[in-house]
Amino acid sequence: MKNKISNIKFTNDENINEESFLWKYIDISKLLSFLINKSFFFTRLDKVEDKKEGITANHLFYKKLKNDTENSFVFDKIRDTISLEVGGAQMNRIDEEIKQIQKSNFANCWFIAGEYSESVAMWNLYSSPNSVAIKIKYSDFKKKILENGFNGDGSDLDIVCSKIKYVNFLNPNHSEIELIESVFLKDSSFNHENEFRLVLKKDFKEIPIEYRPQIHKKESEKLHQINEPFGYNLKLNEFENYNFEIVFHPKSQDWIKSDIKKICDIMESTIKCSDSLLEL
Repeated sequence: MKNKISNIKFTNDENINEESFLWKYIDISKLLSFLINKSFFFTRLDKVEDKKEGITANHLFYKKLKNDTENSFVFDKIRDTISLEVGGAQMNRIDEEIKQIQKSNFANCWFIAGEYSESVAMWNLYSSPNSVAIKIKYSDFKKKILENGFNGDGSDLDIVCSKIKYVNFLNPNHSEIELIESVFLKDSSFNHENEFRLVLKKDFKEIPIEYRPQIHKKESEKLHQINEPFGYNLKLNEFENYNFEIVFHPKSQDWIKSDIKKICDIMESTIKCSDSLLEL
C-alpha cells in the first residue's frame, strides 16, 4: 500500500449519534469522479464560499472590539464628516493570519443527519434535478477510514475530522469556542449546512507568482497553480469495503437513474442506489 496516509483523527464527536449518516450532495460529474477515482477532493479554504473560513476566537474578539469602538456614541458628532477607522494595523495582521490558515488547510465537506433526513436546502444549493447524494453511516465511515486511511501524495499529512461549530460571529461566546480549532468554526448564518468536515493540513508556504516579460501572465498563473494547488485528491484505500449509498435527486428522471445504475454495473461497483423519499 503505497504512500498510506494514516495519521487521521476525529475530534469533538462525543455528542454525535453513532447512528447518524454523512451526506454529500453532488452533481453527475462529481459522482463520476468519485466512482472512477475512488477518492475525496479536499478544497483549499480560500476557494470556498465563506470568506471567513479559519477565523479564530482571537480574531473575532478584535473585530468586535473594532466595530464597537467605531460605532461608539463618542464619535456620533464627527462620524458623518470624517472617515473613521481604528485598529488598521491589527486588521492587516488578522487578514494575513486568516490568509495563511486558509492556504494551509483543505476541506472535504459533508452534511450530517439521520439516515432518512434529506435536506431540501442542500438539494437546492449543491445539486440539480438530475444529481445525487452519497451517504454513509457515520460509525462505519469512522471505523473504516481509521483502519484504512488514504493513498495520497505523502505519508506526512495530517487529517482532522470534526463537526462544525456554528457561532454568531458578531457576538461570539468566547468560552464556547476558545478550545475549538478555527477551521471548524463557522458563522451561524451557515448552520443550515449542518456540516461535518475532514481537514487536510499542510505547512503554510507563500509561493509568489513569477512574472517574466516574455511569458504571457496567464501562463505564469497556470504554472503557479501547480506549485500552489487549489486542492488535493486523496484515494480511499479499500474503497470497495465502504458502505456508500447513492440517493437519486427527488426530481431525477428515470433515464438518469437507469444510466447511473448501468455505470455502477460496468464498474462492478457494489454501491447501492435508491430513490429519494422526498416529493418535490
